[in-house]
Amino acid sequence: MEVAANTVVSIRYVMKNAAGDIMEDLMDKAPVEYLHGSGNILPGLEKGLEGLPAGFTKIIRFKIDDHSDENYLLNVKIDSVRAATPAEIEKGKPEPNQTDNSCGPGCCC
Repeated sequence: MEVAANTVVSIRYVMKNAAGDIMEDLMDKAPVEYLHGSGNILPGLEKGLEGLPAGFTKIIRFKIDDHSDENYLLNVKIDSVRAATPAEIEKGKPEPNQTDNSCGPGCCC
């Protein structure tokens, strides 16, 4: 399955500013889930992830908004992609995963 509207996408990433400073690193932490197409992540990131399959890694260059001059880089790994449930689509966000406690290398869950 590929990233598309009304899919729940699980990602890990490292975000850097234009100077190369690491702003956030979630590669060795629990993945972040979002509902693609719901507007819950930056539009440039959604566009950069569109159509990619689970397991894919990509570097995406984006701006926080159209008025910003500063570019950011996101090295993102797509852990999983699944169809959203009707309830998730209605709420505009994924349901919390109650059964999967895996949060990656070095996890202490």
